[in-house]
Amino acid sequence: MQGMEKKQNTDLLKMAPEIGCGCNDAAGACSGTATAEKKMLNVELLVIDLTSCKRCVPTGNELKRAVGLLAPVAEVLGIELNYREAIVRTEQEAKALALMSSPTIRLNGRDIVPDIRESLCESCCDLTEDGTLVNCREWHYRGKVYYAAPLPLLTEAIMRAILDIDTPPVVPERMAVLPENLRRYFDHKRPVTSSY
Repeated sequence: MQGMEKKQNTDLLKMAPEIGCGCNDAAGACSGTATAEKKMLNVELLVIDLTSCKRCVPTGNELKRAVGLLAPVAEVLGIELNYREAIVRTEQEAKALALMSSPTIRLNGRDIVPDIRESLCESCCDLTEDGTLVNCREWHYRGKVYYAAPLPLLTEAIMRAILDIDTPPVVPERMAVLPENLRRYFDHKRPVTSSY
């Protein structure tokens, strides 16, 4: 019985094209695991301020936390999470980046919540010369309104994008005209003073 089992194992090894990971590395430099080209999930945070806005700052913190939590999961699936944040300082930058509201989070170019809702953000009003009214984004999730994007909403959005990684990324088109709220903000924005 044992001899028959040994013969079957020998036959199986003969049928296998090679022993190893299946990468056909003739030079013998194989690490033992098959490697496929990694896929990329771009996670972008677009904001008008990351120092004092009581919506942008905590949203950025929660987004970094969500990326940190999900990076190991993405890695197992052969996906790299590429986190990037952009502080949009001028009307021209906002148009080039197609910024509709601050903060905005995009995954491979897609806004995680295309239904944009905003309300008065007093901390951003303080960034203008004359206390101009500025609205920032609010987040609606499971029947509640949040002024900063909650971690569960961000985690769900990133997981959906990970599972849908084969959908081609998009590049938002440059806008000719900004939404009124952002135009008003940039028209009245307090000049940044140099620290030199």
